[in-house]
Order: sequence, then structure tokens, then C-alpha cells
Amino acid sequence: MKIILLDTETTGIYEKDRICQLAFLVLNEELEVEEIHNDLCQPPVMISYEAMAVHHITPERVAHEVSCIQTRAYQRLLELNTPYNLLVIHNASFDLTMLEKEGFVSQMNLVDTFRILRAYYPNEGSFSLQYKRYQWGLYHQEATFQKKHTVSIEAHDALGDVVVLKHLFEKLCEEHSLPQMMLLCQAPILLSHIPYGKHKGKKFVEVAQSARQDLHYMLGATGVDEDVKASILHALDATKTELELKIGFGKYATKTPQEVFELDPNYLRWMLEKMDNLNAELKEAIEKILNT
Repeated sequence: MKIILLDTETTGIYEKDRICQLAFLVLNEELEVEEIHNDLCQPPVMISYEAMAVHHITPERVAHEVSCIQTRAYQRLLELNTPYNLLVIHNASFDLTMLEKEGFVSQMNLVDTFRILRAYYPNEGSFSLQYKRYQWGLYHQEATFQKKHTVSIEAHDALGDVVVLKHLFEKLCEEHSLPQMMLLCQAPILLSHIPYGKHKGKKFVEVAQSARQDLHYMLGATGVDEDVKASILHALDATKTELELKIGFGKYATKTPQEVFELDPNYLRWMLEKMDNLNAELKEAIEKILNT
């Protein structure tokens, strides 16, 4: 098995954006570096100023480069793309989406270190690569790597980030089983704590008990990843029988559907007919009361 640790730099973060740098290390099963690949490439769209401010790749730097699919790095990645190998990426959904725009669809096993950090270290600060670089002292290993492999390590440079990713991956492998991490990344991960927003750091189950409507709101928001979505649904289901559902808005806020039915049954009918964003849980409870 070969282990490929990969990162990209791109023209931006939107649907239209493309890769302008592709870098990866190829490790053996002892986590020794066998290959280093790092290519700039000329994207088919302009690099945004916001992206330049992060990675400092300007149009002039890529003006005479080939396209991504013509780079040696991309061609070697195609050769490595088999189910026998392992791809390691930090926040894999972003890089894999960008690679798919170049025609690359991964056949490899996957470890997403961003998702692993959220699952195993929910309350240890940011899950960003650079944060862990300093929080966990990974930077202490960089001088040795630079001397051995003659590379520079800079934040928000694809190769520099890949080197940091290597040291992060090594630490994770020391503390956790690699097969278990691979298995964990094959399906949505049930997180114990909410990773962002006003309830950041709180347990999903606790928020499901104290501020249930907020979880329903998160569930309907755009950009919610599969791990968070699965964790919300799990918390709602796990606490469903423990709580008395209450309406969280309008003139009958804090009242149960049964209490509203006794006061104003037409209001419940109005909710069903007019409120397209009514969460499924509350909708089911109202329908049950009206059909009784």
C-alpha cells in the first residue's frame, strides 16, 4: 500500500474555481517518503485576489505552466489511483471536488484528517491544519524534514501544507488505529460535540434537549456537511421520547401542539398548510393530533 498525502491550491473556493497548484507526498507503510510531487499549473479561470492573498500564486507565476492534467504530478496521481492505496487529505471534500473538475475520481481508500480531528478531539481548539501545526508542536519536526528532502515549508503553499499534514498524520497514527480511521471515513461520522455556531463545543444531545429548534434550523441550513447532518438526526432521534415537543415561534411559542389544539386548532391547520419550512418532527406531532 502506498499512502498519498495531498493538498491543492486553487483560484478560489467557488464552483467556477480550479486548481493552480497540486502537491503530494508518497509514503510507504512505514510512513517513509518515497516521492515528492509539486507542480504549479495554469488554471482555465482567473485567480481571485482573495486566493492570491492566501497562497500568493499570481497569474504571472503560472502564465507559462501547463494545465493541471498535463502536470507530472497529476499523471503520477492517476497511476497511483487504485483501491490498494490510501489517500490522506485535510478537509478532503474540497480537494476531491476540485480534482473532479480535472477528471480525477479517487478509487483509493481515504483518511480525512479534518474529520478525524472533529471526531476524536472535539474540544481542543480549531481543527485547521495550521492551528494543529503549532498547538501540537508539529513544527519542531520541520527542520529535519527540510534538511533531508530540500523543500521549503510555508503556510498555504500546497507542498508546505502537505509536509504539515504528514506530521499530523503521523501523530494521529500514533494515537489511533489506521484501519479504524479508514473505516471511520467511509460513512458519516457521528460527532459528540457541535463544531461551529452559537452552540459550538456543546454536545449535540444536550442541545437537542434544551434548544431543539436550533438543531432543526441547522439541519435546514445550506452547506451542512454529512457528519453534522447525521449527528443532528441522531441526537434528535435519541432524545425524541424524552421531551415534550413545543412550538418555538409565533404567538403560541413554548406551548405544545396539544395545548395549541385545545386553544386554537385552526392555527395548527394553518401551520401545516402554510409553513413550508416546518420541521418534520413537529409536523408529525401536529398531524397526529389533528387526525386523532
